[in-house]
Amino acid sequence: MASKVKLNDFNSIRVPAEDLQKQLTAIFKAVGTPADDSEIAAKVLVSASVRGVDTHGVSNVVGYSISAEDGTYTIPQKTEVISESETTALVSGGNGIGLVSAYRAMEIAIEKAKKHGLGMVSIKDGHHVGMVAYYAMMALEHDMIGMSMTTAAPAVRPALGAKKMMGTNPIGFAAPAGKERDFVLDMATSTVASGKVGLARRIGVPIPAGWAVTPEGEAITDPPEGENEMWALNPLGNTREQGSHKGYGLSVMVDILCGVLSGGGFSSQLQRGENMSWVMAIDIGKFRDIEDFKAMMDDMIQELHATPPLPGEDGVLVAGDPEADAEEDRMTNGVPVENGQYAAIKARAAEVGVQVII
Repeated sequence: MASKVKLNDFNSIRVPAEDLQKQLTAIFKAVGTPADDSEIAAKVLVSASVRGVDTHGVSNVVGYSISAEDGTYTIPQKTEVISESETTALVSGGNGIGLVSAYRAMEIAIEKAKKHGLGMVSIKDGHHVGMVAYYAMMALEHDMIGMSMTTAAPAVRPALGAKKMMGTNPIGFAAPAGKERDFVLDMATSTVASGKVGLARRIGVPIPAGWAVTPEGEAITDPPEGENEMWALNPLGNTREQGSHKGYGLSVMVDILCGVLSGGGFSSQLQRGENMSWVMAIDIGKFRDIEDFKAMMDDMIQELHATPPLPGEDGVLVAGDPEADAEEDRMTNGVPVENGQYAAIKARAAEVGVQVII
């Protein structure tokens, strides 16, 4: 049923990725974002849409650019190192665009990993970072393993709880392969990312029982509108019997590394729109020969793909496969942008006085 909560060519318009990059960059620049930061912010959003993570993709330029224009975000922003060691850093995102501060923080982590084998950065004073796996994937081109995570204002109930206390607190992890596709894990610690509930409501489809509940614990299938106390997302695992303590525990782990370690605050201390993050890069070459590592990754992925599937299933997937499939399609045939959001991006471009090119 979850597969119904996706864009298709009946409710979207296909746009070339390069045109989206140009359009989004222009919008960010028009509201005062420096050119380099505008390119980065646009690149992260376009990458999400290209990989099929539509809830974290190009449509977010509207809200982000409004926040930059109205002073919610500090523009231009300064990603400032507050304290650091050879392998660690605490960074302030400068209350700016979260996409940019997370990108800059991962650059710092990668440079530390090049010198010392490992780099870790915790980020405070931040905002929404979009598709969290993007920053983990930045390590791949350096033959490194990457990891990234971010906390957010409450949207998810704790295991056995009836009230929102944690964010969806997603985790990204990326490791390079050789001939096979890279392993890229991108997961919320809730049963589903909150954006998928909003997407389901916009395109008029129900959500599966198990995604969200009322304060009385009753399953919700009619997608609720907006954030309020009348509903909460379930932690990954959903029920005690199905392991809800696991998603709950992972969510708190994210809060610790992102919010407590940085001092920026854990989920229930954050206002909506505030996000604290954490990134890490590991230089594989400091452990073993990189080509041998990639060859073993290939062996593992090939064996997983060769697993006999359950009846009715096409085959076993590995993390990153669906997104890689989406990327192959969308780079060839254009990126689907939901009709209403396509119109909103064009309207926003006109509003800030830049050429509408999509």
